[in-house]
Amino acid sequence: MLINKKLTCRTPLLPKPAVSVIRRIRLSGMASGSSVTNFLIFLLLLIAISNYFTFSKIERRMEVEEQEKELETVQYSPESSPPALQVPVYSRQSKELRKKALLSSEQDRLELLRSSKSFDNKAFYGKVKPEAFCAKMERIGEKGDGGKYVCNPVAVRKGNECTLISLGLNNQIDYDTHIQQVTGGHCKILGADKDAQNEKTQKAYAEMNGQLFVGTIPNQLTIPSMLEKAGRNEVELLKIDIEGGEFAGLEPLIKDFFVCQIFIEVHGPSARHLKMLQVMAKYGFRIFNVDPNPLCPSCCEYSLINELCMLQFGAVPLGITIPQPESSQ
Repeated sequence: MLINKKLTCRTPLLPKPAVSVIRRIRLSGMASGSSVTNFLIFLLLLIAISNYFTFSKIERRMEVEEQEKELETVQYSPESSPPALQVPVYSRQSKELRKKALLSSEQDRLELLRSSKSFDNKAFYGKVKPEAFCAKMERIGEKGDGGKYVCNPVAVRKGNECTLISLGLNNQIDYDTHIQQVTGGHCKILGADKDAQNEKTQKAYAEMNGQLFVGTIPNQLTIPSMLEKAGRNEVELLKIDIEGGEFAGLEPLIKDFFVCQIFIEVHGPSARHLKMLQVMAKYGFRIFNVDPNPLCPSCCEYSLINELCMLQFGAVPLGITIPQPESSQ
């Protein structure tokens, strides 16, 4: 962005070399008119050169400061979205976090790999480092088990093309109602559970532009089939808590359909957790939050964002810490 600046110029102080010359002239008693004229020309030349470099430095400094202010806050204005949605993508904090993460990413991968071979899940969770920084992360749903950490949920696409998915309801839809409120209520939300939901849940879903599905994933119901029946082909936010079904049910979705964010609870030993994280990493997802379940030592909630959605939600890429499957063998 070009910025027009008007600089107010004052009469500058004489450069030190010019002052020195004047003193020498006074001491030598130079009285010749031509000598004085030549000296004045020389003096004016010195002043002009000094001013040029001085004001050039000032202007460059002002431009840099202006650019830094612009980068401190990136404004997103998707079509029909609320104005002035601001996310500090290039803040000093995010820059420092990225620098630190890149320097330690290789060591973090090695430590995570070693930890995955043990049966200490708690130690493993501590080795899973964020691969993306989200400045506007928000807790959606219950404060305890059932809530999810979402990156800047108000930045979902506007209009009726926005799709949310919630897998594993059990007639507890605090997350579902909350995410609909936060995102503005315009998104279509698809919910599924292995059992049919009660009348209260069915009514609530109907009132919040929702559609319910029944079946065990992936044996009786697949996530792609839900999208096809609902006439959808992309997902903004995917919440998945189906106690084991995520391993067989998730990859077919993220392989063939575009998903921006995933909030998933993984169950089992640390090696199983790593395998699930590797599946998502293979399709461009980065971890931005790790939330161990205090009521289930072998369970942990992970929040991930697609690399292609980072700009939309104001996330900053950090270091890659999930090792490739080849290196984990």
